[in-house]
Amino acid sequence: MSFLKASSASRVNAPSPTPSNTSASGAKRKRPVEGATPVVYSQPADQGTGEHVYTRLTYTIDHLREQQKWQTFDEIMGFLGVRPGDPQREQLRTLFRADSVGNRISWNAANDTYRYKPKLDIRNPAQLKGYLQNQKSAQGLSIKDLKDGWATVADDIKAMEDKKDVLVKRTKDGVAKTVWDNDPTLVHAMDPDFINEWHKIAIPANPDDLRATLQNVGLHAASGPKAINNGGGKQKKKRAPRRGGKQTNTHMAHILKDFSGMRK
Repeated sequence: MSFLKASSASRVNAPSPTPSNTSASGAKRKRPVEGATPVVYSQPADQGTGEHVYTRLTYTIDHLREQQKWQTFDEIMGFLGVRPGDPQREQLRTLFRADSVGNRISWNAANDTYRYKPKLDIRNPAQLKGYLQNQKSAQGLSIKDLKDGWATVADDIKAMEDKKDVLVKRTKDGVAKTVWDNDPTLVHAMDPDFINEWHKIAIPANPDDLRATLQNVGLHAASGPKAINNGGGKQKKKRAPRRGGKQTNTHMAHILKDFSGMRK
């Protein structure tokens, strides 16, 4: 039984599931005193939010989008809380004047003012009408893109639609979605007699009756059932016998032997 004692002595004990209060060096750890103030270690000096230069640039873009008017540089700095002498002033001034596609701020160099730059530089009905008339195609404009720089676009579009100045496509909920140019001079009133005759035409409620009516007068209904061919696959056409090509050696016909009679 001595071999059993040796193996059991060399076995490593499993760690205890409960934490030990003894350190690796054998010294007993001290428990923290209840109610004592925890130790606060040193932290970075800048703990404020919104003080990064690009964060302030985002605040400026949102502010100018809401205001929709030209503002001076000092007015914008006052909104951001950037005091004179702050090095970020010149950094922001450079970002405001950057000539890049992603810059959403317009700069007026004449009086050093700034304004929000929308996706479409359209802010009132007159600019919209001029843009639609000058574009090369008859493509409509998204109301969502117009709203980026035109806060009251929904009400103004409704007024233009009532005057027949524009054509508007709306969703099922009646919300304007797309707008096109319209010429009021092309809108003509219809003759009342024509309108009455048009509404006298009764359309069958049953689609089958309507289809039969069209077929009786020799018209093909677009909603008619498709004819299904159950006759099998297509029959393979027989190949026609190959005919001889253009004969080019007619000048030697008197010396060449004619084998045309041997063709099958």
